Amino acid sequence: MDRSRLADGLFAIVESTPDLDALPERLCGACLAALPVDGVGLSLMGGNYLAGRALLGASDSTGARLEELQFDLGEGPCASAFADGQPVLVPDLGDRDAKARWPMFVHEAETTRARALFAFPLQLGAISIGAMDCYRTQPGPLHEVTEALVVAEAVTLALLHAQAHGDGHGLADMAVGHHAAVHQATGMVSAQLEISIEEAFVRLRAYAYRHGRSLDEVGADVVARRLRFSDLPQ
Repeated sequence: MDRSRLADGLFAIVESTPDLDALPERLCGACLAALPVDGVGLSLMGGNYLAGRALLGASDSTGARLEELQFDLGEGPCASAFADGQPVLVPDLGDRDAKARWPMFVHEAETTRARALFAFPLQLGAISIGAMDCYRTQPGPLHEVTEALVVAEAVTLALLHAQAHGDGHGLADMAVGHHAAVHQATGMVSAQLEISIEEAFVRLRAYAYRHGRSLDEVGADVVARRLRFSDLPQ
């Protein structure tokens, strides 16, 4: 894989996408075309994002669902790849080791089309901004790990380039539409219970898991005032 040619191609996508809200999905499409996988998802991590992460974009609904599950549950290969700064390769999501390492995530991921998942950190030297998830609908190893690392590095460069030339439109702004209700609901729960933002988010996540719902659904109920945490048994 020609590293420079790939980077130039992704930079061209950045330059030809005036609406930066559409950029993540276009980058995911380019990743999908470059690698022998069935879908791609990108998440921002670290920084001031809620729970330390934010969905940036995905190539399809399955890719988005895998990112959302890791956001909802707080575990999964994506988070591990970012934390460890190295690829996390799961050739079979039904494998015993995967179930032991991410039990909640694997349980939910098995309801999707994904049967193998490969996560790569989005990093450039000491700069680390997130992770790229690549899934396959059939179990099996990914032999093109080196190529995937090149793609992840090129995506990192493209995103940093977009941020530097975005007229104040940063990476966080690209992800603002994802989980917007959860962000607002977290602040509302914090005010209702007079607790920190971090503790409020933990309460939201626990409620969603206990009731088998997504964080987005619970957040929407809080924002619409159909659910008040101050009315719940403490």
